[in-house]
Amino acid sequence: MKSDIAFIHAPSIYDFRKRNLKAGPISDVVPSTPVFEMYPMGFISMLSYLVPKGYNARISNIASMMVMSEKFDPEKYLRNLDTEIYSIDLHWLPHVHGAINIARIIKKLNPEAKILLGGFSASYFALDIMKTYPEIDYILKGDLQEFSVSKLIDTVEKNGSKENVPNLVYRNTDSMIKFNPQSNEDSLNNVFLNYKTLMRNAIKYHDVKGHLPYADWINNPESVTIIEHGCHFNCAFCGGSNFSYKNNFFHVSPIYRNPITVGREIELAQEVLGAPIFVAGDINLAGEKFYGDLFKTIKDLGVEIPILTEYFKPPQKDYLNLLGRTFRDFSVEISPESSSENIRRANGREYSNEVLERSISNAMDAGCKKFDVYFTLGISGQDEKELQKDIKYASELMLKQKGTKMQVYSFISPLTPFIDPGSLIYEKPEKYGFHITARTIKDYYDLLDRGKSWVDFLNYYNDWMSVKDIERLTYISEVQMIKSRISSGLIDEKSANQIIENINKYMSGEHYKEDERLNSHLSYLNKDIEWSQKHKITKSSLMIYWYKELINFEKEIGRM
Repeated sequence: MKSDIAFIHAPSIYDFRKRNLKAGPISDVVPSTPVFEMYPMGFISMLSYLVPKGYNARISNIASMMVMSEKFDPEKYLRNLDTEIYSIDLHWLPHVHGAINIARIIKKLNPEAKILLGGFSASYFALDIMKTYPEIDYILKGDLQEFSVSKLIDTVEKNGSKENVPNLVYRNTDSMIKFNPQSNEDSLNNVFLNYKTLMRNAIKYHDVKGHLPYADWINNPESVTIIEHGCHFNCAFCGGSNFSYKNNFFHVSPIYRNPITVGREIELAQEVLGAPIFVAGDINLAGEKFYGDLFKTIKDLGVEIPILTEYFKPPQKDYLNLLGRTFRDFSVEISPESSSENIRRANGREYSNEVLERSISNAMDAGCKKFDVYFTLGISGQDEKELQKDIKYASELMLKQKGTKMQVYSFISPLTPFIDPGSLIYEKPEKYGFHITARTIKDYYDLLDRGKSWVDFLNYYNDWMSVKDIERLTYISEVQMIKSRISSGLIDEKSANQIIENINKYMSGEHYKEDERLNSHLSYLNKDIEWSQKHKITKSSLMIYWYKELINFEKEIGRM
């Protein structure tokens, strides 16, 4: 079936199935694999904006389909993809290799094809991309591009003037690169993540796998909503920080969605999927009026699905109690980055360990089911001695909750694979003691094209850790964290020893066991990352269950 636009998600490295890559720990604390096959939530928002207006739009998660099946042929799939505009996300820079190679394949198959890039990385490197890669016809620069996409579809369909498409980067008839003025017509109100539209679209195009958010989603569906765009904070390494967002993507940061709209979105996710939902953005920092209206809407709509909430500062007791009265099943995650308050402050997070620990205790009292705490290896000011303090503190947080009704899981993971372009460290590396080793879009393509392991991909080292230090200390910290999980009762000794043995084999270049569900986690188990397996029965959830059984049956047939 022909579409006006297909939103295509490429794997991080296009030929990952042919290369013997040591992906290491780069995806240990996210649901997707090292291929980063989870597409940006903007895909669902774009779909939800366009389809009700009569446009034919679809999602084609090439990366997920490549992960799910060795037999999947992306070139054959793209040959049969009948669309006016091929819209490839380059939101996260690790996708530059996959995105450019997918674009090249499309142009080889159809030289007249119109290829659009969008996302944070495409926006940051817009001029560089247009100069370097002739395969790319258009870039939509900035955030919140639902309206601009619709205008581009109209322009391509009618062969109209591209000057009328807000935020568009393109080549004119003289091959000069043009940047249209920024405009964001009713931009925030255009955002809506409608899972009903997603499910219907999957059926309409007979392409369920192409619409899946990531490969393992079929085993444990989760939904997502977003309360804000931009951020209050300036975490030094973050490409979505206040500094980066206002300088590169949108003139205001943060901007909040209507809490009543967010509440209705959550209710719709319950109705369609019955799945747990992750709320991206700090609800507490949005203010009492925001979360008061959101929680009232949730209560009025009878929402009962489990919820995962994230925080940039430890939430206070009264907020957590209100959250607990609104959701009977809620979990929390926060990233203090370091156990050192001084290092934490230097990297953009200003709160004490005492405040963090009090918030953990208050969350338990409010009925929180799981509290995840993330620390980062490789940040500014952190040497090996400081990292050992982080390991000790992270372990103590878990041990303190042993035997209580709320589990605390601590994680330590490296800054990988890249320091985000647009972040404070990327723009002012000397101030933060960093050395950035890649600057152009081709630099990043080449890192991913030539690299053989996650260490080869790194675009930085700093005054406290060399690249080799980052590699060595990553494995040391993850082994120690697994041992701490034994003491905290979060894993049995036999399973822990198997993981540690696997890490040692990986480090020494021996054959190691990859996760059977393709997550390739070295250190952390799927259950560490997952925060809820509780689902309500809906028509869509039953369909997902039977589809999962069909996939499993196909795999069994393939083994015969």
